[in-house]
Amino acid sequence: MPMLMTAAMILVILFLPRLLVLATSKVPFLNTLGSVFLCYALGLALAPLFKAGGADMSLASTLSSILVVVAMPLILFSADLPGLRKLAKPMLISFAMDAVAVLVVAFGAYFLFRGVLPEQANHISSMLVGDYTGGTPNLFAVGAALGSPQSRILLLNTADMIGGGIYFFMLLSFMGPLLRKFLPKYVPVHSKLSADAQQFYVEEFSGKKKSVKPWKAFLTRVGFVGLSVLCFVVAVGVVLMLPSAYGKTGLGKLDEYVALIMLIVTTLGIALSFVKKVRTAPGSYGAGQYFILMFSVIMGLSFDFDKISAALAVLGMLCFVQFGTVLLHILMAKIGRIDADTMIITSTAGIFGPAFIVPVAGALKNDEIILPGILCGILGYAVGNYLGIGLGNFLSFFG
Repeated sequence: MPMLMTAAMILVILFLPRLLVLATSKVPFLNTLGSVFLCYALGLALAPLFKAGGADMSLASTLSSILVVVAMPLILFSADLPGLRKLAKPMLISFAMDAVAVLVVAFGAYFLFRGVLPEQANHISSMLVGDYTGGTPNLFAVGAALGSPQSRILLLNTADMIGGGIYFFMLLSFMGPLLRKFLPKYVPVHSKLSADAQQFYVEEFSGKKKSVKPWKAFLTRVGFVGLSVLCFVVAVGVVLMLPSAYGKTGLGKLDEYVALIMLIVTTLGIALSFVKKVRTAPGSYGAGQYFILMFSVIMGLSFDFDKISAALAVLGMLCFVQFGTVLLHILMAKIGRIDADTMIITSTAGIFGPAFIVPVAGALKNDEIILPGILCGILGYAVGNYLGIGLGNFLSFFG
């Protein structure tokens, strides 16, 4: 029975995300909730069944660690980082302001909340830096790299859905008109990227893709997954050559170097994005997101309800960091004379990632900022792990 339940659990992890992606594409209400939330929710609902049946939850935990590591290169393969040089300077400056703002606010939040969330504030601040410069994949990656428990990662991401939902409503409603009274007006700047490049990025990261033959799309994604797994193997190979502080040998050393493994695969993913055939082939971003959905199912299955008492404190810390970052970003934009549309779209890129750029640009009635916003979101994916893991290691000096 336990073996059967373990096999059923693995099948759920592998295929439930696909069913939910199809469901969200057909049912508007489910699309509003989002695939990530639904994966969490159904994982939570199924957890008692699999635990009662004796399913091997440690196997799910091991699988979750691998999924996050493999997902990061997949998400980064499509990054046209050299193309960032073709963006208008205010766009890059504003995104840099967002990154500085979240670092400053998250650093302050650690000292403000470490009494309320002992032994958690360090990881939460670090994960939020990854989240609010890149996105949810960075939150997961930073949490895994720092050895944060799955229950804490899930709790923080659940809080992020609440706080993020509030901010997203603000972006779609009154943020644009309000900030246009406070910040300079947007000056049109025609994109220097080719029309084909613009179309590729909008389709790849906004979900508005042209139809592709299923078999061809499958083979392309399998190739990308294989390349990402190779990045993971290289990272493991590097770690195995390093000494162990605890006298461990072989694969037993991996636990000591999770952060280094994450940084190596991130670096390899960025490096491979400079290969044109890798960067311009569609499907890697979608494959990476699918791995994140599988990870979300596992987190739902593994959630420890005994930790729920910390939920309000975690939500409070998240809202402090999120809205503190936005306010500091607005202040910096005012001082630096950054226009309202640029500030809003780069804030969206940092806090939500590329997938949310199109609806926010639509609310601003400014299609020209879609591509720059998407590229800034990709840049956030690239730097989020470095900033989050770096802050986590720095905060460790403060106890």
